[in-house]
Amino acid sequence: MNFDLQFFGEDAIEHQSPNQLRKGIRSLKKKIELHLAKIENPAKYCEDWHSRDERAKLGLIRHWRKEISDTEESIQNRIDELAKRGESL
Repeated sequence: MNFDLQFFGEDAIEHQSPNQLRKGIRSLKKKIELHLAKIENPAKYCEDWHSRDERAKLGLIRHWRKEISDTEESIQNRIDELAKRGESL
């Protein structure tokens, strides 16, 4: 099965159907939940958490927070696209 990757990037959300946009929002919200869980209990998701130095730990938490921020932006892009079309969530 071949996929045209241009329909999956942020630049291509205008080509997605409203249902695809809504599904993407749900999926992205789950990703945020996972990253919040990782921040809440990093040892559960990172086998070597207790052996990492503090700088590495902070770097990983910073990375997860950045992922949350980027994902929130992706959700907002999809909400904006739906609104532009007169659609709701």
